[in-house]
Amino acid sequence: MLPRTQAAAHRSLATLGLIGLALHWALAADASAVQSSACSAPPLPAPGGNLVAVSTESQLQAAVQSLTSGTTILIQPGTYLLTSTLWITRDVQDVAIRGSTNSCDDVVLVGRGMSNASYGDVPHGIFIGNARRVLIANLTIRDVYYHPIQLDPGAGAQAPRIYNVRLVDAGEQFIKSSFNNGGVNDGAVEYSVMEYTTTARSWYTNGVDVHQGANWIVRHNLFRNIRAPAGELAGPAILMWNRSRNTIVEGNLLLNCQVGIALGLDASRADDHTGGVVRNNIVHRTGAQSGDVGITINNSAATKVLNNTLVLSGTYPNAIEYRFAGTTGVEIRFNLADAAIQQRDGAAGVVSGNVATARPSWFIDAASGDLHLKATVTAAIDRAAPHPDVTRDYDQEVRPAGTAPDIGADEFRPADVSPTVPMNLIVR
Repeated sequence: MLPRTQAAAHRSLATLGLIGLALHWALAADASAVQSSACSAPPLPAPGGNLVAVSTESQLQAAVQSLTSGTTILIQPGTYLLTSTLWITRDVQDVAIRGSTNSCDDVVLVGRGMSNASYGDVPHGIFIGNARRVLIANLTIRDVYYHPIQLDPGAGAQAPRIYNVRLVDAGEQFIKSSFNNGGVNDGAVEYSVMEYTTTARSWYTNGVDVHQGANWIVRHNLFRNIRAPAGELAGPAILMWNRSRNTIVEGNLLLNCQVGIALGLDASRADDHTGGVVRNNIVHRTGAQSGDVGITINNSAATKVLNNTLVLSGTYPNAIEYRFAGTTGVEIRFNLADAAIQQRDGAAGVVSGNVATARPSWFIDAASGDLHLKATVTAAIDRAAPHPDVTRDYDQEVRPAGTAPDIGADEFRPADVSPTVPMNLIVR
């Protein structure tokens, strides 16, 4: 399920407000640019600054090794078998590595296998160390033993943007932002896909895993099959923790992931996360896929969970949990789910206006993860109240469409029809 392509109702997303190479960092102002999410992204503006075009793996390695500030490396279409991780460690800023087309499928960077311990010089796909405001866009990275994208704050990584990227079959976390005298701040992951062909090699995986990161945005992505081998439980598809704060998680689609979205994780750290909002996300798991909670707030104060839709198909009793004494002042409002919203372990907050009795028949095609509302769902349509943090829906359409906003991620409109699902969106 991807957002509807009713372009007239869409608006460009706000820019991140970062300096330098502004064309890399702003979406087009034309409202018609917003089409759909997850590798069907609104095209980025043409790159500015110094341009270096490459068409072979050796040229790519040389361009990265000699990278200077203000440079964009434009990779021509093709499959590139990496001989080394692409190490961005030259004390640079306002740089980009991007495919030369607007498709994430035209440029494919390939490691030596997510289960191949003889990975040699290719432990990761791209490693961002001493670099600020790096854009990675319009490409695929697959089959690496550790992380397709690794961010190291100890070496100086800050304010990365990952846009229209497909990451497939990672040995551990797909996007790993570690901590070292602090974390990576002001990151963005947008319009990208993170997925396993079948399962991870072990339980130790996440889609996005950020430690001590402030002001991250994770939006309009597809997370698919973030799951462990039989008998194991994978980590959350989206995990922001270890004193992260002010995260925005919005408009994402999670299909057959064992655990969905987690702000905070550690039961022993009272400020494992602070603030932030989780809104307009869709989480779907089939009855055949084992799993745990859809959205979990753990030792995270002043966090908002608003207008999400979750269908877990009986695989876990709770769609949303808020846990531990550090979780105070949370808001959980106007979510639509087929399982309970549960307080645990001394958490405190306001829970209001949610519906936890959703049925598959309420949605356009629940079996395939299309959780747009049908016209007959009177329990959700026009049943929410306006909220200043939720002025649009999963499809980036304005709320309300009727007399009041709808409960859940989708704002029903009488003219809505089931969206055409691209060929690359397959529910496995």
